[in-house]
Amino acid sequence: MRIRKFICAAVLAAFTCVSVGGCYGKYALFNSAHKFGGHLGGKWVGAVVNLVFWGVGVYGICLLGDLLIFNTIEFWTGSNPVAMGDVYQETDEHGNKIYAVRNTDGTLSVSVTDTAGHKADFTLERDANVVRIIDTNNDVIASQILDNDGEIIAQVAAR
Repeated sequence: MRIRKFICAAVLAAFTCVSVGGCYGKYALFNSAHKFGGHLGGKWVGAVVNLVFWGVGVYGICLLGDLLIFNTIEFWTGSNPVAMGDVYQETDEHGNKIYAVRNTDGTLSVSVTDTAGHKADFTLERDANVVRIIDTNNDVIASQILDNDGEIIAQVAAR
């Protein structure tokens, strides 16, 4: 009987590792709770709020929800429902679709699909007043120089 329980536990552990192991996502719920606690006051108030959130179990529930639900949804769909501010989707009047995701490093990953089904993927990267368009091979396709008001001063095509 003990062997059977051990085998069941091992199979369950292996299944859990395989099914959830690749779901390392944004942990958006936990990060939202942590950001909320940090913005309530100065560093001392933030420290007390963090201790209370750990003690009451708010952070634990958020981590469990991210691990079991939201990061799994993000793994299978590509977007985290809690981090909706990080995702932009739109279809224009001609049927062209654009999908953009803000990355943790501040860049923007963009995918554009036209009505014929042709797809282009690229990354937008901004440093001060320069915006670069980078393709999937990490080559700069083009760049724009902006003034302080965000107006385009110059455009440079790299190809």
